Order: sequence, then C-alpha cells, then structure tokens
Amino acid sequence: MRKTLIFSDLDGTLLDAVRYSFNDALPALSLIQAHGVPLVLCSSKTRAEIEACRQRMHNFHPFITENGGGIFIPQGYFSALVDSVAGYQRITLGTPYAEIRRHFVALRERLGASVRGFADMTVEEVAELTGLSCDDAILSKQRDFDEPFVFDGVPDARFLQAIEDAGLHWTQGRVFHIMGKHDKGLAVKTLKTLYEREYGEIYSIGLGDSLNDLPLLQAVDRPVLIRHEDGSFDSRIAIAGLMKTQSPGPQGWNEAVLKLLSAGDAGEETPASILTHIFSAALAAVDPYQAVLNAAKLENDCLTVAGAAYPLEDFSRIVVVGAGKATARMALAIEALLGERISAGLIIVKEGHAASLDRVGQIAASHPVPNEAGVEGAQRILEMARAADERTLVICLLSGGASALLVAPAAGVTLQDKQEVTTLLLKAGATIGELNAVRKHLSAVKGGRLAQAAYPAQMLTMILSDVIGDRLDVIASGPTAPDESSFDYAWSMIEKYGLTEKTPLRVMNYLQRGIAALAPETVKDGDPCLHGTRNVIIAGVGRALAAAQEKARQLGFAAEIVTAELQGEARNAARFLALTARMTQAGLKAGERRCLLFGGETTVTVRGSGKGGRNQELALAFALEIAGQSGVTLLSAGTDGGDGPTDAAGALVDGNTAGRAHRFGMGPAAYLDDNNSYGFFQQLDNLSGEHSHFMTGPTGTNVMDIQI
Repeated sequence: MRKTLIFSDLDGTLLDAVRYSFNDALPALSLIQAHGVPLVLCSSKTRAEIEACRQRMHNFHPFITENGGGIFIPQGYFSALVDSVAGYQRITLGTPYAEIRRHFVALRERLGASVRGFADMTVEEVAELTGLSCDDAILSKQRDFDEPFVFDGVPDARFLQAIEDAGLHWTQGRVFHIMGKHDKGLAVKTLKTLYEREYGEIYSIGLGDSLNDLPLLQAVDRPVLIRHEDGSFDSRIAIAGLMKTQSPGPQGWNEAVLKLLSAGDAGEETPASILTHIFSAALAAVDPYQAVLNAAKLENDCLTVAGAAYPLEDFSRIVVVGAGKATARMALAIEALLGERISAGLIIVKEGHAASLDRVGQIAASHPVPNEAGVEGAQRILEMARAADERTLVICLLSGGASALLVAPAAGVTLQDKQEVTTLLLKAGATIGELNAVRKHLSAVKGGRLAQAAYPAQMLTMILSDVIGDRLDVIASGPTAPDESSFDYAWSMIEKYGLTEKTPLRVMNYLQRGIAALAPETVKDGDPCLHGTRNVIIAGVGRALAAAQEKARQLGFAAEIVTAELQGEARNAARFLALTARMTQAGLKAGERRCLLFGGETTVTVRGSGKGGRNQELALAFALEIAGQSGVTLLSAGTDGGDGPTDAAGALVDGNTAGRAHRFGMGPAAYLDDNNSYGFFQQLDNLSGEHSHFMTGPTGTNVMDIQI
C-alpha cells in the first residue's frame, strides 16, 4: 500500500491567524499520528519557530523552513545520509541569509524604496506587526535563508521587479519575503524523493492558504486551499484538483484532513485502515489538551471546573503539579488557560512524552519501573506542596503512569526496593489496583499524602483515568484521594503472588511495621486535609469507546461496546474475544458488518524470556484462537502508544495470521509460550512485508487499552 504524506503551511492554515493555535485541528492531528502519517511542516517560519511548534504538536518528522530554504531531517529518520547540523540532517536549498540581506539593503538604497526588513525592526516591532509574543518574535528574527519585509504604504512594484532582476525571488504570505531561487515546491519535491526511496509509492496531501503556498500545492497529489478568516480565498491560487475548505484556518484544516483520510482518499480501504480510523477517533475523543479545556473554563477571572468555582482573586499563588504519560498536554492546556497567573509548577512525564511548556517545569522519568528522576521530581513536588498556604491554589494533573513516575519511597525504603517489588508484582500478573495498593503503602506521596502535604491550600486535581471503574484511590495510586486499602491488604498481595521470599527485606519490614501501627497509614476519608480537595475525572476509556462506536457506525458497521472493563490474563481475554467474535459472526445477516469494542487493561504473567506487552500478547493469543477463520480482524493497542517495554502500541491480526507465520517457518505458539509477542510480530513483518505491528509513537494521552 502506498504511504501517505501531509505537507502543511502553518500561519493561517494549521495555526489560526490570531492566536497561532492549532486547537481546532486536534482531532485530525490525533488521527494522523495514530495512523502513522508523517506531517511535514512547511512554513515561512525559522527553524527555531518550527522547532517550538513541533514540540507542542508532538511532531518528530522532517520540516521545511523559510519558504523552502532548508529541509531539516531528524538524525536517523532516513537511511540515506545528508549533511548534519545541530542534531539534524540538513538539505540546503536557499541562499545564505547574509547574502539575501546584502541584496535587500543594496536594492533599497538604489531605488530609494520605503521598505523595512525584520532585521531593521526591534523585537517589539516584529511582535506588533505579526501578532507574535515577544519571545516568539525573537525566534522569527533568527533567519537562515530569507528576509521578511513590509512596505511603508503601497507595495512598490519597482522593488519587487528588481528582486527578480537580481536573480532572486519574492513571495507573499502575511508579509513579503525576499529569498534565493527556491520555493516550498522544490523542498516538497526533494523530500518526497527521499520518502519514495525509503517507502516506495507515495501519496501526498498539501495544505496552504497564501501565494507562497502555491508551489507546495502544485507539488502534491491532493492540494487543499484553506479559507481565510474573513471567508475569502487567495484568488491567485487556481490549480487542477484543488479542494477548498468550508471553514477557515485550523478548523478547515481539520475538516479537510479528516475527510480525505476517512474517505479512503489516501489509499485503498482495508480492515487495517478501517480499524486505524476507528482507533484514531477514540484517541481524538480523549486528547488531554482538549479534555482540560472542555472541563475548565475561565470567565471574569473565575476558574470553573465541574461546577466548582475558584475566584482567582482569592488566591495569591497558583501552583501546578502532576505526573503521568498524558500530563504534559494537560499542562499545556492549563498554561493556555491561565498563562502568567501560574506562579510555579512541575510535572513528571514519561521519557519521550514531554511538551513545550513555558510556566510549568518538567522532569522525564522511567516507566513502568521507577528511577531516580522520578524520586527527584516527587521530592520537588512535595516541597512545592508543603510551601502552599490557604491563599494558594494547587492544581494537580494526573494521568496514566503516574504511579511509577511520582515516586517518594517511605522512610527506610529505597528506590531499588520499590523497583524490585514493582517488577516482581508485574511479572507475577498483579492487577493495577493490587500493584498500586502496595505502592501506596511504600510511599510518602501516594494514598492522599500529596493532599496532606499541601494542606491547608485548596487542591484541584484533574484526572485522565487509566483504571477500570475510574476509582480515585487507584488512579495514580490516589495522591490526592482517600485510600480504602490498608497495610494488611498490601501484605496480602505479597502473599497472594508467592513473593514473601523474593521481596526485599526493607519492604517486608516496613509493611509489617505498618500492620503493627508503627508506620503512618494512608489518608482516609474524612481527613481534614481532604476538605479543600476536589478530584475531577475529565476523560476515560468510556469516552474513547463511545467515539469509536460513533466512527464505526459512520463507516457502515453495526457497532457495540461489549465492555469497558476487560481485565485478567491477556490470554484468557483473547479467548473471550475470540468466542464473542465467533458467536457474533454466526448470527450475521447477509451483507451485515459488525464492530465489537472492548476497553480495559489486562495483565501478563511472565514465564518466558521474550519481549512483549499485554496488547501484543492478547493479539497473538487471539490469532491462534481464530486461526483459519475468515472475516475477523482485531486491533489491540494501548491508547498511550506504548505496550510494555517496546516501541509498539499493539498489533493487528486476523484468521490468516497464524497460518501465514507457519508458512514462513515460524511457530506462533512457541513465541506465545516464551512471552515473545514483540519478536513474533517483528519477524512476521520482516518476512511478509506486512504491518502486523501497530506503531503510533507517543500519543500524548492514556486511557488504558482498546480492542476493536
């Protein structure tokens, strides 16, 4: 199947013309990320500006700067090598800025033209002209290949013609640009060639709104012209096959991309593409950024969340803390909402899941087994909490993975102790609730202790749930919620899984001290520290499944949410899914298509020495259960884009998967027995040239797993 690429302008296209925000395009951005479609940003902006934008979007693909002057490719992205600079492989198409600037000044002096370039302006003047913040205006002045300029009055046709006569080129977006004989189209064609060498046949979509985007639109297979904010289009752009959007800016961008990809415009409809579209719709519904903005409103200097009002005049400080795999995008939304009102902040994110934040600091730590970075971050968060008083509003942002990321071992327990007991329980197949009960009783921050540290401050906790039943005491091990478990229960988990002889001695001793009331219990319901604490769940797997169901119906399926609480051993869950599929298929009417949806989180009892994750293990077990059965395809994937200690989110299988593996001399059952599901799908894809492995990269969200 051909590979789809998207090339997109930024200002006025993917970013709105006023706030430079891409919020309205989040559903489509989530779709292309989940679908593995490269989004190449192609703008008049500088490298520094686009790097900041890529961070906010979680975009790690190549990008094109200054109207095609430079192509920057992350190291190792393509197998073919080009010149390396500042962590990128670079292709230079433009004339160096110093030469461009020299020509600009010479032409201005010769013609007496009333024209100013960015180099002639202060940062404040650039900010006023463009609507950028001063920080962003600084980045926009760091030119490599072109000089943006404006006329003082009516554009001077003599000056524009003199640029062309000098062997240079000009174009126009929001402002004019002088540059060498390059344009966005040449850069797009150059980059397309590299993709073709790497992947074979390419299908390209391009989106833009202004004259400087015309070469880009001419170079792609499917050009899309974005409507301006005033409802008009750039009348100078008229090419064959041009699609025009109904809405302006990022809203139009979102509509166009969703329409093109969902309509199969990017390639032939297959079970895999259908499943990917449905999964992408689920992700879009639980985007952390949008979930925060949907839940929290700021009007008349009053923050309102789930009916609770927080007049900001009541607080002298606002502190933002939190942890989790999706928390960076939650913090990004809080920054967009509160801006400079935020006094301080720190969040702990999984390695590779950071975002570009201005007011809230970040520490990247290990998951699922904690490391020292998580300990350092937790100690700093506890210090911030203890410094809060009754005039402080502490906003806590929690999402999946926080239990492993927010780590503060109890007195007498070491990080290594917690690492060992976490690994033992994971390999034994403990559920997330059982694991978290032990974690809470070995922690100085979990089980309500963060709320205890912040007392008497007001505490508002916004939660993206990653646990079955949305239990507040289980999500992130409940750092701001009352805990129902006890030291007795935590100890019983060690006994249940036969770990009394393997558990570190310091852990055993601490749990026994707790049972004897010699160590402090977790915070219980009714504790005074919880009176000013509010916990609000802003999204969870139920919302994701509802969106998946709606998408499946749009694609012509009778769709049913079977359960949002799938749990237990992954192999047993696979048997349940296979049985459900067989029973459903047996009752189908002629021509009927059905989509069954499951959500939850299974476990894997590790007995082999292979590599994998619960979704890949479930998918492999399902493939064996339905071997030889036609008409059934399954996608099992983690909504965070990860599955165990692998780079896969999950896997796609059907009734032919096991047979196909046998034809290549592989034994699926042996791989399953060795808990080597990752190795199975990796080898099968290498031999067959297909894509059973489901790769999304970090999605920025986390609401457990989904099976479709």
